[in-house]
This record gives sequence, C-alpha cells and structure tokens, in this order.
Amino acid sequence: MKKRLTAFLLAAVVSAGICSMQAVIGPAPGPGALETVTVQAAAQPSASKLAAAIKKAYGENYWPNYQLDKDEIKSKYGVASSLYASAYAEVPMISAQVDQLVIFKAKNKTAKKKILSAVKEYQKNLKADTMQYPMNLLKIQGSKVYTNGNYVCFFMLGGSADKSVEENGTEEEIIKAYQKLNQKAVSTVKKKLK
Repeated sequence: MKKRLTAFLLAAVVSAGICSMQAVIGPAPGPGALETVTVQAAAQPSASKLAAAIKKAYGENYWPNYQLDKDEIKSKYGVASSLYASAYAEVPMISAQVDQLVIFKAKNKTAKKKILSAVKEYQKNLKADTMQYPMNLLKIQGSKVYTNGNYVCFFMLGGSADKSVEENGTEEEIIKAYQKLNQKAVSTVKKKLK
C-alpha cells in the first residue's frame, strides 16, 4: 500500500512539474511556431536605441546636445508625428555648430516616402543656404541621407575632419572627409539592423 501511495504521489509531482513547465514555456511548437519566433526576434529597435548606439560609436566626437520634441521636429524637418512610430533628432545648442543626428522609424512604406522626401528637401535647403558660417559649408555638403528598411536618417556628425585635410585639402577632399565621418553612423545602423 505504501509503495502504491509513494508511486502515485511521485507520478502526481512529475505530472504537475510537466504541466507547470508547459505553462511557462508554452505549448509544444506547431507548424507556424517557428515563423512567430522569427518575427519576434526580428523586432526592430526604436529610433532612440539606434541613436544611443551612434552616440557610443562617436564618443567625444558626438557634438549634438539638444534633443528636439515632436513639434520642433515638425517645424525643422517638416515631418509630422503621424508618419513615424518613433523619431530621434538632436542638434547642437550653439548655432555655430551644425552637427545633427536625425532618425525616423516610419509607420509604413507610404509614410517612409513622405519622410524621405521631407528630409531630402531639408538637406537641399541646408546646402543652398549661403548664410551659414563659412566653416560649416563643406560639412553640410558632406551630410548624408540614409535609409534602411523603414528607417530614414539624416547624418551630419563627427565633429571636425582631420586637421591636415581641413587646412591643406581641396574642397572636394574636405567634403569626402566629412562624408567618411558620417559613414560611421551608417555602419552602426547597418550593424544594429542585421
């Protein structure tokens, strides 16, 4: 009798343990379970998470220090908050500097097209603005509009270009040096979105 009771209790404990584990880990995978896991694993980061990775990549050479709110973003870049799931825009507080980090995570393909158009227009107007400080003109020419999936980015980053290039290089060489500085942000985003 004692052996039967012990065996029964042992079976009950094992059974309860298995039921508990299934409640924690969920049911055994079915034919569609792999797809669900894949979709969850591919969840894309917010604009602010990408911005944090870019800031880390630049370290001391990251100069923007004023984060814009959604109204300031709309006013500066012409992008309404209804178009994006998340956005991050940071500029310098000092107007003599032009470094900017702008990332939009568009809600859908249509929104992405509108955001991209607005960001390109912003860059075009910035390049055409002859009232800029002379030291910023070439940095602006080296700015980068970059897209990846539903993300639209505007990069004008890296602080100063190499001093020898800035002092002795041609305008074309200086612009290329600034483009190279912005490539670090592009590489960081590519790595995060793999």
